[in-house]
Amino acid sequence: MEPQVPASLEEALLALDHQAAPVFAVLDGAQFDNLPHELLLGDFVSRPLYLDRGDNHPEQIITAPHMVWLDERPEKITGRAPQDTIPALMTLIANRPAAVFWQCPDGADALYKHLRGINMVMIPNEFAPPAELALPDMNGSTESGTHEAVLFRHADANVIAQALPVMNASETARFYGPASSLFFAPDPDWANGREWLQSDRPIDLPNSPPGLLTLSATTLEGMQGARERRSLRRTASFLRRTLPPDFQGLSDHQLERVASASRRSGNELGMRSLGGHQRWAYLMTITEGRVAQEPRVRAFIQAYDETPDRQVKTAMLDSLARMNQVAAEIDA
Repeated sequence: MEPQVPASLEEALLALDHQAAPVFAVLDGAQFDNLPHELLLGDFVSRPLYLDRGDNHPEQIITAPHMVWLDERPEKITGRAPQDTIPALMTLIANRPAAVFWQCPDGADALYKHLRGINMVMIPNEFAPPAELALPDMNGSTESGTHEAVLFRHADANVIAQALPVMNASETARFYGPASSLFFAPDPDWANGREWLQSDRPIDLPNSPPGLLTLSATTLEGMQGARERRSLRRTASFLRRTLPPDFQGLSDHQLERVASASRRSGNELGMRSLGGHQRWAYLMTITEGRVAQEPRVRAFIQAYDETPDRQVKTAMLDSLARMNQVAAEIDA
């Protein structure tokens, strides 16, 4: 009889052998109002992964990821066992994708050094964000003529769910370091409908390359592709919920094709938010694409004093109001 798979991430963590291979949580400070304060109130044993070098940068301190001990007993006399810290941590996380749990047979010091070493990653210049996201005083990161060092949010479960499946063997080896397994609970559409994910270190990985973790163009394109597919699925779901009855006969595949064509058109008009693309897909569907060729609509969407995402919201609301008015006149 096969062993029963734990139903929740909490059950999975409680079932682990913490003495043979200790487990540590890495919490994403960006998803909390003030993570250091909350960890202090909860009496957790933790260490920030960004070092304070005396520049007193409040936002950096508050949003820093923190490594948290699940077994506190080796660290202090009054320390709690995992059976006590894990439920308390789950309450603190409150169903957010705000933690990744690392199992590391080599212990706390080895994992802490490793995690500090992957705070930054090198990416090809063509994928670098327009705004500077790096914290240049954290790890003494370097730049090259072809790559740029940027912040890697490895404590965000959604980011890990995107990155792990597309990393090559060398990247995977550098990412895992001394860790043997990861446990995390991303948003449902990043977890293929599962409540939580376990990712064990693959066997037969090459030796971990030195220096910062460098992500290839292929890996970044894979992550972008995953985000685009997720966006298309969410847009198709939005259309399924909001389109008038006459369009409800469209299949999921047809709705995703509409969403894809609409996204290309929306990008040309300067739309950036998911909500903007979803509303534009709605207008594209009910007009069978004609709205994209209408000069007055294009001029309205690209109005100088407003963002395209805001303008398309106004256009959709106006369209719904006119449709409701026509329906009311027909009923009368």
